[in-house]
Amino acid sequence: MQIERILAVIRFLSMGPETVATLNPKLKSLGYNCSERTIYRDLTKISEVLNTPQIHVAVSEGVFNKKTWMIVSSENDSSLSFQEYVNLFLIEHFKTKWLKKVTGDTLSQIMDVKKGVSIDSFPEIVQLVPGNSVVNSEWSEFIYKSKHKKFLKELLKAITNKIVVSIKCYDHEHLVDVNFEPMRLIYHRGTVHLLGCHYKNSNKALHVIELDAIESIAVLDKRFNMKGNQKLIDNYLHTKFGVHDTADTKVYKIVIHISKSAGIYISNRFWHKTQKFKELSDGSYQMEMQCSINIELVGWIMSWLEHMKVVSPAILKEHIADRASYIHQMYKNNQDPISPKDTDNWKIIGE
Repeated sequence: MQIERILAVIRFLSMGPETVATLNPKLKSLGYNCSERTIYRDLTKISEVLNTPQIHVAVSEGVFNKKTWMIVSSENDSSLSFQEYVNLFLIEHFKTKWLKKVTGDTLSQIMDVKKGVSIDSFPEIVQLVPGNSVVNSEWSEFIYKSKHKKFLKELLKAITNKIVVSIKCYDHEHLVDVNFEPMRLIYHRGTVHLLGCHYKNSNKALHVIELDAIESIAVLDKRFNMKGNQKLIDNYLHTKFGVHDTADTKVYKIVIHISKSAGIYISNRFWHKTQKFKELSDGSYQMEMQCSINIELVGWIMSWLEHMKVVSPAILKEHIADRASYIHQMYKNNQDPISPKDTDNWKIIGE
């Protein structure tokens, strides 16, 4: 049993970085009900024995003495590179539910054995797949520079250990300093957003910062308590369209009329948890959802041009019309593009 458990640990380490905390539930799922102390002893023993010029265990130590183990070969660096770290993080944490359902968690789930494809033939099938048969357009995907990879690592540590950070970030055009309680990373529209509480005039409020708006991060010698915040975060995201903040916290019933050609695509995609679609008698679509009005909602509606029209509420119809009128005047008068003082406040147009 001990040898089988250690072999299972080695298999997990060869697939990617692990900690005692991440290995514990994986081993329990295989029937190994051992303590975290036992897992730590197994990892220490593997690190001592598996130590050759060709292959060894790389151990990195984070805050509060939390260690990470990973098996690496001589072809790799002795430590996990920033790019590998970011890629693994994105794959593990931002893989959508539908993609998990399609790919499954094990080979037996991925391969359809009922159709005569055996798991044994899987390596052969992989070899037969052309290298360019699945590609990514990369359109709008975030380009992770070295500083962004560093930020991701720092934020993950801060979130895991509930550490307050000082963030210097762009509030549209100006750099501002905020003390921030980082609580969750959200992968949204091709980039990472940080959600947490920021301090403003001794008050705390939930706020979202895009990764590319961050200029620097400093870890403070202060920890915060997450008790009671989970429900607050879930409710905060549920009432938003996307993740952007808004000055108006009121939740509206949004009704939108969509042309047939656009509705075919829009109705097959996820936009909001409360979305409902109805195909009308002429083939066009009606979309309903319950959310607050923010700049992201306005921008999304306008991105569909004349294929989408707001039915209600009146305040959103008025704002879309005002914004469209302003853009029309900008082109008509050959004005330069501008930055509103606060684009999170959807009432401010071109100021």
